[in-house]
Amino acid sequence: MANAFKTSGGEPFYLLQDTSLRQTFGSLIGRIAHSHWFDVSELREFEQPQGSCVDHPSTWEVDPLKIACVLRLADAVHIDHRRAPTYLHAFRKPTGVSRDHWYFQERLTRPRVAGDRLEFTATRPFGREEAAAWWLAYETITTIDNELRRVDALCADLGRPRFAVRSVAGADSPERLALYIRTDRWEPLDARLRVTDPTQLIANLGGKDLYGNEPEVAVRELIANASDATKARRTHEGASSAVTIRLWHETDNWWLEVEDYGIGMSPETMVTALTDFGHSRWQAADMQADFPGLLAKGFQPTGRFGIGFFAVFMVADEVAVRSLAYDEAPRSTHVLEFTNGVGSRPLLRQADLHERLRNSGTVVRLKLRHDPRSVEGMFKTTNKSLSHTDLLHSRLINMCALAEVDIRAQGPDDPQPVMIIQADDWTRISYAELFRRVYRRDEASYLDRIIYEGYEKLFAEQAEDLYDDSGRIVGRAMLATGYEAVHPDLRWMRLPRAQIYIGGLKADRFDYCMGAFIGLLLTADRLRSFPSASIEEFQRWLESQGATIQKNLQLPRIDLRFIGDLLRQFDAQGLTLACAISSQGLINHAQLREWATRRDTVLLVSNSSILWRERQAQPPQFYTFDGVDASILDDMLLVSLNPGWEFPEEIRPAPRDERFADAVDSSSDWNPRAWWYDTGNFGSVGLVVRTVADVWGMDVVTAVNTMETLILQAAGDSRPTIPTNDGAGVRVTAIRMRRPAGPTP
Repeated sequence: MANAFKTSGGEPFYLLQDTSLRQTFGSLIGRIAHSHWFDVSELREFEQPQGSCVDHPSTWEVDPLKIACVLRLADAVHIDHRRAPTYLHAFRKPTGVSRDHWYFQERLTRPRVAGDRLEFTATRPFGREEAAAWWLAYETITTIDNELRRVDALCADLGRPRFAVRSVAGADSPERLALYIRTDRWEPLDARLRVTDPTQLIANLGGKDLYGNEPEVAVRELIANASDATKARRTHEGASSAVTIRLWHETDNWWLEVEDYGIGMSPETMVTALTDFGHSRWQAADMQADFPGLLAKGFQPTGRFGIGFFAVFMVADEVAVRSLAYDEAPRSTHVLEFTNGVGSRPLLRQADLHERLRNSGTVVRLKLRHDPRSVEGMFKTTNKSLSHTDLLHSRLINMCALAEVDIRAQGPDDPQPVMIIQADDWTRISYAELFRRVYRRDEASYLDRIIYEGYEKLFAEQAEDLYDDSGRIVGRAMLATGYEAVHPDLRWMRLPRAQIYIGGLKADRFDYCMGAFIGLLLTADRLRSFPSASIEEFQRWLESQGATIQKNLQLPRIDLRFIGDLLRQFDAQGLTLACAISSQGLINHAQLREWATRRDTVLLVSNSSILWRERQAQPPQFYTFDGVDASILDDMLLVSLNPGWEFPEEIRPAPRDERFADAVDSSSDWNPRAWWYDTGNFGSVGLVVRTVADVWGMDVVTAVNTMETLILQAAGDSRPTIPTNDGAGVRVTAIRMRRPAGPTP
């Protein structure tokens, strides 16, 4: 029922005051008005004429299709100067795209009809500075031409009288439109970016050229899409279901299938989402129209770039996608079939009776090119100790370790799907179980199994959770150097790496840690990411891990120095961990303050100039790269002069001290000001310089400005010499700091 408006006196009134007309045509008027936003193909719903009002002659029937077409075309072609009066421009002063719209519209004359075409002309040419307005006019006119042609086709298809005007002159090319709407001293050549061979582009960027030689990614991307659809339905209606992955062998071929009970896809969505490279369905207008508020309710899709599906062609040429859109009947199930990868046009058809889905969702089936348990296959392995079923379970458990939906798997030996991951259970299981999930040992060697067992025990003792601002766990991990004493006879020489998961699926690795993190996506291929914890939370975790590791009496002291350096390369402090090496051994921040108090000169020696090793209850042993014993001087500190910065630039750029932004490092000299601006101001060396300057009562600017670089350069060799047992000595690269004259504050 129509809502009444009210006058200032409270009296009700309607836009259509006549009650009979309002009751007869009110609903139709609303539908026609809404149809302004429809695609032309959707106007077929107005095909049936409506009878006249009871008070009117019977011949006064209404043709809603004609009215809808007339209104949308009249609105579309209304782009001339009548829509942009010159005097009104002085008051509104439009900017940006609005200004360009105004410029071209105020210049266009009333369109004239020439045969079955509209002709738009302009009062004067468009100069070079007005090129953007001309191109906007061209795009608008091509849109009008498309509307006219499609309405004409619709009327012809339905056997209706066709409109007299059916196209726009010059809309087929910029050069031809310039005959009607002239340009001045520039040529309207269409130089937009375009792809000449989209099939080849998709074949390249949708496969190895994007993801590398990682065919397992194809499965991950299918699971990611299925997981997104499942999460979308869960967010929309609260229901929850699993994603199921099946692998089987049939008639000499291996088949893989990924099934979900998510929101499914209409035939139109299947075409756009699965054939339009770069089209993300989650950002599409029709998705937001069908599921309004989905993103506002907290739904976060894993897929954002519209390229993930194309990874399937890394492992298969024959692909079939069955889907049933949410709230549709089973007979609306459709199938999209690829028979030759992206090399041929896919076929969209209505599903046969036995192919229909009972509930909304999607099933993607692949005919794999190779046995998945082969070097060329999906899992790229030479390990024959695992059956296809065991291998499927093992790889999926690792790949989906942090899954946000239930994951089920069915291999050739499984009579029915097996639940292998429960949604978000990684935050509830023990550290030991999480370790076994993230670091699957099913294909590991005997030696690796021993190492894994040792690390599992250490992980259970030292791992710690990270949280986001809402208190949700976003990581469970520990710092590790790769040299922990996990077995009395073994030292693992390969650095362990934590796993980063995007949308619950494995995406990247993270050095110097073990465990699992929820990640932030850095690249479209989901192969580069970073833990999603805030920088403050991440640094809190680093400091806590540093304190925990320091209590480990079995850890070599060289590892403690490494951990201290690592914390500071993430801009954490690690004040109780070593920041430099003196002649007497490792020193931390407090020990450095005491050490610097007793000295007037400090030589910061590059730790790449000399080697050292710790000794039980003795000062460390220093020696050259030739193995000759050496003795560093009393005022020397070994420290990395060129520390690394571990944050990706996208997350947190390396810090620079802008007080020295004017400094330039020449190719023949080492400028300490330029070094401090770009490199020296962070890491352990940054902490050392600031601490020494503070102890000596200097500000950092003064400390840096008075530094001396002792290096080998064109003017000579100013490097200091460290005595060696063979009497030859060894020169080392260093920076000298001097205490200022006068009493110490």
